[in-house]
Amino acid sequence: MTRIAPVALLLAAALALPAQAAVTFSWQQVSTSSSMPTGLNLELAFSDEAVTAGALSLDISNDCHMGPPCLDPQSSLLSMRYWFDDPYIGGQHNLIDYGYRAQPRNYYDRIVMDVTFLAGGLLGGSIFASDGNSDFQMVSEGALFSVVTANSDEPYGCGWQYPDCSGASGMLVSAAQEASEVPEPATGAIVGLGLVAAWCARRRQRPARSSA
Repeated sequence: MTRIAPVALLLAAALALPAQAAVTFSWQQVSTSSSMPTGLNLELAFSDEAVTAGALSLDISNDCHMGPPCLDPQSSLLSMRYWFDDPYIGGQHNLIDYGYRAQPRNYYDRIVMDVTFLAGGLLGGSIFASDGNSDFQMVSEGALFSVVTANSDEPYGCGWQYPDCSGASGMLVSAAQEASEVPEPATGAIVGLGLVAAWCARRRQRPARSSA
């Protein structure tokens, strides 16, 4: 009698782990400012647990550039992308691209936020981010955010062309999306052991060759 059944159950249980849910908030422009270029983009992805909690305060600094993999002391903010689209020369300028447990894109990642998840899939509060090359700060009244300041060492976007970048307003609106969860190391070990056990069981089932 084969012993593969328990192994199959372990494998099925590992594959049935639920996917991690994430909620992404994207910038929706309401008004422009003569002291800022157009084309502002901001995307924030939060864990479902953070959104369910109703509010989030973070003050994190990720400065292990070119060093070992960074392990952020939080798992609520999964990613942040901020940039300006240039309608004339193209490309993404002043890009801040933070990823949970990812290496900083430039010198470091510094993010300070105190936000509230409002009804109707809206976000309110204050957000500051910097990667050593570009930075921005925005605050809201209710769900309407205004850019307080934005800077960059680059010539485009809120860089040399706009030295006093501020004034644009908009809302951060959510859209739920599913993000596949990377299996935990323990899960991978269980699956690996299960496959080895199944292989051994099949080897034991093979009939012995008769000698001549």
